Amino acid sequence: MAEQEAASMVTRVFVYGTLKAGMASRHLVKPYLVETRPAVARGLLYDLPCGYPAMVPGEGTVHGELLTLRRAERALQVLDCLEDFHGPGHAGNLYERVRTRVVTAEGEECEAWVYYWARPHELPALGRLLPGGRWPPP
Repeated sequence: MAEQEAASMVTRVFVYGTLKAGMASRHLVKPYLVETRPAVARGLLYDLPCGYPAMVPGEGTVHGELLTLRRAERALQVLDCLEDFHGPGHAGNLYERVRTRVVTAEGEECEAWVYYWARPHELPALGRLLPGGRWPPP
C-alpha cells in the first residue's frame, strides 16, 4: 500500500524556461501534469546563449508556472535528467534542485521544487540578466 501511495504522490515544481507551456521541453513533463498555474518566485533570471535560462537566488522576481505533478518520484527523475542534476552538491550538476517559496497569481503561497543554476558566480559572464524576470526575453 505504501508503494501505491508513493506512486500517486503529487508534488509541485516551479518552472521558468523550456518546461513552460508552449516551450520545447514541455512534452517531458506532460504525462505527469495535473495542474498548471501562473506563479512567481524570488530570484534572478539569466538568458543563456545556449537557448535556455538559468535562475539563481536573489532579490528579484522570476515569473513562471507552478506545476502540480503526479507520480512525483518518476517525474522528478525525468526533470533531474533534463536539468543535469545528479544529487545535492554533486560536482557534475548543471542545476541544483532545491525547495523554494512560490506565490501563485491568486496569492497562494506554497513550497515547490525549483532548479537553480549550480554555479551562480559564472552567470554574469555566461548570460544576460533579465531584469523583468521573464523568459524568453522580448
